[in-house]
Amino acid sequence: MSKARLRRALLIERMRGAEYRRAAADAQAAQAVRTRLEGLSDRTRTLAELYSLRDNARDGADLVAATTLSAHLGEIGRAAKMQAEQARAEAEARFAELARADRRRQRSAEDRRDLAALLQTERERRDAAVPQRVDGTLLD
Repeated sequence: MSKARLRRALLIERMRGAEYRRAAADAQAAQAVRTRLEGLSDRTRTLAELYSLRDNARDGADLVAATTLSAHLGEIGRAAKMQAEQARAEAEARFAELARADRRRQRSAEDRRDLAALLQTERERRDAAVPQRVDGTLLD
């Protein structure tokens, strides 16, 4: 066992921490997109319903315009709903990756702690086995 292994374990732990932070940022961004798209879908659907219920058309042209607008809003709402479903799937995948990154980060921290404890134990055993003088020199 060496200090080099401990430094390597510490480096791996830092890399896993960076990986975890990146996965957390990706998951948060995917969730934000999902939330925006779901909101857009809900608002668009509500507007389409409101325009379809309007009954203040003065003539056929007003009725055609309201019906057309309602239909277009309905199409936009359906498209936004599909995109929101895709964003939900993406967010779930990102959160699953975040969970995997967290497990890897925790495992690397545990490995580093175990290695440090093992090195400390070896150092203590080695120090106890070698008799030394008070000034730190070895006895013959």
